[in-house]
Amino acid sequence: MPTLTVSALYIYPIKSAGGISLLHSGIGPRGLTHDRRWMVIDAAGRPVTQREFSSMRLIEVALSDAGLHVTAPGKPVLTVPWQPQGGRQTVDMWGDPLSGVTVSAEATAWMGDVLGGDFDLVFLPDDVQRWQPADRPYGSLLSFVDGNPVHLISEASVADFNQHLSRPVGHAEFRPNLVIQGSEAYAEDFWRRIRIGPDDADAVAFEVVESCARCVIVNVQPDGTRGAEALRTLARVRRQGKAAVFGQHLVQDAPYDRRTGQLRVGDVVEVIAVDATVNPVYG
Repeated sequence: MPTLTVSALYIYPIKSAGGISLLHSGIGPRGLTHDRRWMVIDAAGRPVTQREFSSMRLIEVALSDAGLHVTAPGKPVLTVPWQPQGGRQTVDMWGDPLSGVTVSAEATAWMGDVLGGDFDLVFLPDDVQRWQPADRPYGSLLSFVDGNPVHLISEASVADFNQHLSRPVGHAEFRPNLVIQGSEAYAEDFWRRIRIGPDDADAVAFEVVESCARCVIVNVQPDGTRGAEALRTLARVRRQGKAAVFGQHLVQDAPYDRRTGQLRVGDVVEVIAVDATVNPVYG
């Protein structure tokens, strides 16, 4: 059996903005360190994503000692501190009210200028506990992710899917945290438990809990425009019930207050448990 390894690691500090490719990342109770701890909201406090504003693809984020450096074409650099000190603001996370921290007046003006409207940038502080919905069988503390703390795709699955497209897609369209190489295409659909890292106490175990149901974000192209081919094709070749699926969601296999560790590009991935049926998609 070929050796499976982590070929890429990504985080997305600002939900739906550009991702950051890393060589290594810490992991904590909410997933990879800094992943989706900031989010753009509208005047009603609701999440703003590439579903509505495909131009968010052009917002790039970099890490610095002081925090985030955020850029967009033709705009000045926005500096976002690691621990914003603004006032508290209620965030309507799809019907689930949360308390976020407003980043700064500068960030509010910057996001409004970039997106063209009344928008704000908020941070999810450590003292706010957002949990997976009660109907999910794997309780997990979350950041501003849609529903699961870690997302995985495989190189082989991307290559296979691209055979069906006239315009190939890359990792960015799927917005993964982990990319795995060495597996067969879509083998991850059947994984139930994996372990990543050295075969000792430093390895990180995950439960593979849910197939990822895709939305129109997979159609957003690198220039910030939106096509239609990717999601339409995915719905044809990768349909599971009513969902077009690609990739898998993970939860670290440890009590939530002991979810910690390090992940590195090149880490060996061991598939510990598989099943004959594909992972479910929760509504």
